[in-house]
Amino acid sequence: MTRLAIVGAATLLLAGVCLLAQQKQSPQATGAALDKMIAAKKSQKELAQYVFDNHGCKNCHTVGENGKLGFTEKGKRLTNGFEGCIRTLTAMNVIALVPSNQWAADQKTKAQRFDEFGCTLCHQIVPGKMGLSVLGSKLSNLHLGCVDVEKQLAGK
Repeated sequence: MTRLAIVGAATLLLAGVCLLAQQKQSPQATGAALDKMIAAKKSQKELAQYVFDNHGCKNCHTVGENGKLGFTEKGKRLTNGFEGCIRTLTAMNVIALVPSNQWAADQKTKAQRFDEFGCTLCHQIVPGKMGLSVLGSKLSNLHLGCVDVEKQLAGK
């Protein structure tokens, strides 16, 4: 193998490891980890930090002040054209009434962003209403919904 090929292979390996490190944990792994943390009597803030660190939140957000999270550079880019969480959830409830093969371009974009932003980890779209996934229900029962995580981490 040439030196250039070895360097190229090492670079690809490193990129793959970095990509895997940035991926979100599965809902099952998160549920198990949260159960262990609860058994160990971890605080709400520690639980919130775990969710923030392991589900892609930190890719777009920084821990803020005064009850609000800030944005990383990536987060700032992604907010361009974002209409907010409540409007996005409401839009997804309406979009779910239409078969996915009939979605308009803007509906496809909203659904893609809903998934990209990690909303599908906790929120389950049921036509006409908003449901929660198993993990979403667990986090809700722990008072660790999105807004709660933000409040815990931002000190409010």
